[in-house]
Amino acid sequence: MKVRSCKPLRRILPLASLSVLLFSCTSSKNGDHSGISDLFSSDFVDKKAFAAQLGNSLMPLPAEDSAFHARLLNENELNVSYAYQLGDKEPLWFNDKGVKKAAEALPEQLNQLWDEGLEPGTYKVGYIQQVLSLLKNKKEGSFPTDSIVAWDKAFTAAWLQAARDLLLGSKAIRKGDSLWYARNDTAFNGAAYLAKALKSSDDFPAFDSFRPDMAEYGQMKKALVQWEKLKEDSLYLSAKRSLAMGTADSNLALVLGKELEGITTGSSDSLDETGRRLAAYQYYRQLRITGKLDSATLTSLKRSPDDYIHNLQLNMDRLRSLPRQVGAEHVWVNIPLMEVNYYRDNAVKFHSRVVVGKRARQTPTLWAPMANVVFNPPWGVPPTILRNDVGPGVGRSGSAYLARKGLRAYDAQGRDVTASVNGANYRRYSYRQPPGAHNSLGEVKFNLPNKWDIYLHDTPHRENFSSRMRALSSGCVRVQNPKQLAEAILEDRQFTSGKIDSIIQTRRTRFEQLKRNLPVYIVYMTVASDSTGNQLRYLDDVYGRDARMKKVYGY
Repeated sequence: MKVRSCKPLRRILPLASLSVLLFSCTSSKNGDHSGISDLFSSDFVDKKAFAAQLGNSLMPLPAEDSAFHARLLNENELNVSYAYQLGDKEPLWFNDKGVKKAAEALPEQLNQLWDEGLEPGTYKVGYIQQVLSLLKNKKEGSFPTDSIVAWDKAFTAAWLQAARDLLLGSKAIRKGDSLWYARNDTAFNGAAYLAKALKSSDDFPAFDSFRPDMAEYGQMKKALVQWEKLKEDSLYLSAKRSLAMGTADSNLALVLGKELEGITTGSSDSLDETGRRLAAYQYYRQLRITGKLDSATLTSLKRSPDDYIHNLQLNMDRLRSLPRQVGAEHVWVNIPLMEVNYYRDNAVKFHSRVVVGKRARQTPTLWAPMANVVFNPPWGVPPTILRNDVGPGVGRSGSAYLARKGLRAYDAQGRDVTASVNGANYRRYSYRQPPGAHNSLGEVKFNLPNKWDIYLHDTPHRENFSSRMRALSSGCVRVQNPKQLAEAILEDRQFTSGKIDSIIQTRRTRFEQLKRNLPVYIVYMTVASDSTGNQLRYLDDVYGRDARMKKVYGY
């Protein structure tokens, strides 16, 4: 997607070309040779002639089974045909009097999608505007039926494609992110919605029911508009170019004021006003907080508005690629932010730092329902760690390595064979770590069944949570305060902190099955709300996924 400097109509066809399109198709497949001066009827459109002409141009529709509805997710031409079938093959955007109000509103609504990171030209808004202009300026005579059919279908195709992109995302994320496994299981019912809306009303069928139902999405829309304005702010751009290391002047104050708009700085006895604003800026850019204009901060301050615009566009599409409604109760782990929130009734009930996978063992993007909370979990060594860690360790030290790690080896019959393990035979056995404070999973585990064996858990390595960058695990998500998270999730069962401690002290494994749907989203978002939910933070691309995705989007 190209970054623009204003909001022009995209891909506008020359009026002469449009005229050719208008009047070169006056012979229909059913033998209708009406000229442009012929009147079909006293009405703007002859519905019977429209239906006959339309029927020749629609795709044949298969049976409405699961395969058909799966195709609706990706085939816009099929959606167009389906909409007209549901609408009894009548015009959707025109009536007896001419153009409906919905059609007149369509170009403006499509142009506004720029504020959501979508390119209006994708939906041929220029062509639609030209058609409406020609219709408005026509003084006498009528239009050929095939032209009206072509226009109505073009309007329908544009609306359906825009609705689909808002609901499901404009790109296939996995083209640039091979570890994006989060599925959007939202059904696309755009054809049915459009046909019903335009059959009962002339008003524009709003896109609201297709947009992500997340506060973060609205914040990104607002930020995108802000960066568009800054892109045209010559004083700001000049000040940005003039920033220099160690120089806290009016240029720095101006840039910080613009980029921290709406953000209040905290109090500090050790920092002056500029230092406090720099500290706030560093927090919102996930930098080391020093309150000083260091090299990393200067580099960040030099980032162009276009860079932020691209970042927002990409992350808004990531949100669209998730289910539209994530649920009033859910767990949300943001990998680059390295934090977790637990929501109930759309309010944060728990917040904590987490440790995510290191760059060599990245945490994938996925979502799955939480199955149970496990107290005193045993740990079974997964294949990746067996291959990369346990195997080499046993090869060097034999069973002594297992003793140091608190691991036991078992054969296929479940017999303990730890003493006989060596570098030659270790692949024959499975390995487990019994429950305890030194268990790799700690004292609490949150199971969410998935084929990648990713879950949330406690850890004996508490020291890592104080680090700014916490991409240190083998792929799973370590939670800083897992007992508090368990208490929040199991609150309906009166699991107090005292009860949880009593269970843990038994050192016996206990599963608490969840009897409700609690989705856990583990997502890769490099723009995210702060802990108050009021402002956005721009985060490190810790795995380099943004850089690969930008190529897919043409940035």
